[in-house]
Amino acid sequence: MPPETITLTADHFDQMLAHVLADRSEERCGLLAGQANRVEAVLPVPNVLRSAVAYQMDGREFIEAMVACDFEPLGIFHSHPAGPPVPSPTDIAQALYPDSIYVIIALNQSPPSVRAFRIVEGRVSEVNIERA
Repeated sequence: MPPETITLTADHFDQMLAHVLADRSEERCGLLAGQANRVEAVLPVPNVLRSAVAYQMDGREFIEAMVACDFEPLGIFHSHPAGPPVPSPTDIAQALYPDSIYVIIALNQSPPSVRAFRIVEGRVSEVNIERA
C-alpha cells in the first residue's frame, strides 16, 4: 500500500511558509482545509502559548477560521524553530485528531524542511507532500 498523500498548490505552500517565517522565535501554527486530501485553504491561527517549543491554537480564532471556510479540515501545520521536521514527543501526545494530517516545518534548515505525518494513538506514519 503506497503512503498517503496531501496535495498543496505552490500558493498554499508559500502562504504556510510566510506565516511560520513571520516569527522564527516561536512555533507558529494553523489549519489546512480542503477536500480529498487536496488543500484548498491555509488558515493561520495564533499560538496562544507564544512558545519556541510548543503550540496551542487560539480556540476562538480556530472556530472562526473553520466557520469562515467552505472546506473540511484536513490538517494542522506548525513550525519547529530549532527542531527537526518530525513530531516531537509533545506533538505525538497532543495529537487528538486521528483524521488530520500534521505538517511540520523545520526553520533551522535552509530552505525550511517540510514534512507531513498522520498520528494515530501514538503511532506516527509519514504522508507524502505533493505540490500541484
